[in-house]
Amino acid sequence: MNGFLEALRERVMLFDGGMGSMLIAVGLVDGEAPDEWSIKRPEVLLDVHTKYLEAGADVIQTNTFGATSIKLAASCRDGAPETAALNIRAAKIARQALDEFILGGRFLAGDIGPTGEFFPPMGTLSVDAARNAFREQAAALERGGVDLYLIETMYDIREAVEAIRAVKEVSDKPVVCELTMERKKKGYFTIMGDSPEKAAEILVAEGAAVIGANCSLTSGEMIDLAGEMRSLTEAPLLFQPNAGKPEMAGGKAVYRQDPEAFAVDLIKMVEAGASAVGGCCGTTPDFIRAVRARLDRM
Repeated sequence: MNGFLEALRERVMLFDGGMGSMLIAVGLVDGEAPDEWSIKRPEVLLDVHTKYLEAGADVIQTNTFGATSIKLAASCRDGAPETAALNIRAAKIARQALDEFILGGRFLAGDIGPTGEFFPPMGTLSVDAARNAFREQAAALERGGVDLYLIETMYDIREAVEAIRAVKEVSDKPVVCELTMERKKKGYFTIMGDSPEKAAEILVAEGAAVIGANCSLTSGEMIDLAGEMRSLTEAPLLFQPNAGKPEMAGGKAVYRQDPEAFAVDLIKMVEAGASAVGGCCGTTPDFIRAVRARLDRM
C-alpha cells in the first residue's frame, strides 16, 4: 500500500493551507499567475512550503493549481511557460522542502485545479482537450516526484472525472479529489448542480482514494457537509475550507477568521467523520499550527 494511504489509516492527516494568500503577502500582484513563481521566485515557494511543514502539516501541495496548459495560456500575461517544465520545477521545490525537513512521514501532493473553461453548452471545452491537459500536467508532476495527486476546487464533476482518468493513465499513486460547493436552501451543490451524493458515487467509482470538498465554504459552513458526506460513503474524506468570507480592502480580498476558531471547526469535521483536513483561501501556517495543536490533543 502507498505510504500516504497507510498513514491515513493510522491517523487524521493534516494538509497545508493557502498558497495564494502567502504569495500576495510577499509581492504577488493582481493579474500575475502564482504558478509562475516556481520559476520567478523559487526561494519564496521553498520558504512557504517549509513554514507549513514547521506548522505541522503532514501533506504539502505543489504550487501548480493553475498549471495546465489551458489555464496557463489564459493567466500568464507575458506568454505561458512550458507546462511540463513548470510542473516539474514546482514539484522539485516542494520535494526539496520535504527533504530538508528534519521529520519524516510527510507527503507531497501534486496539485491539479480546474482548467477555468466550461464544457458545452456553457463553454467550448472538449473532453479530449481537458483530458490531454490534465494528462500532461500529471505526467510532469510524476516526474517531479509527488507522492499523491490532489485534484481540487472542481466545480463540474465531469471535469473532475477527466482529471482522475488522466492521472490514472500516467501514475498508480493515490488520487484525492475535492469538489467546491456552495450551501443552498436545498443543500450543498457545485455551481453546475453536482450534489454530495453524486460526488460520493461517481468519484469513488472512478478510482479516487479520497474525496471531499474545498474552497467556497467557511469552516463553519463545511461542518455539516462533512457529516453528510460521511453518511454517503466509507471512503476517506478531506475538507479544506476558507478562512471565513472574504472582504475587500484596498482592492484585495481579506480573510478575517481567527486561526483558533478555524481549528475548532476543523476538529468538529474530524468528529463528523473527516479523515483529513486542511485550509484553503486565506489560511496561513498560523491556521495549520492551530489545527495541529488540537489534533495532537485529541
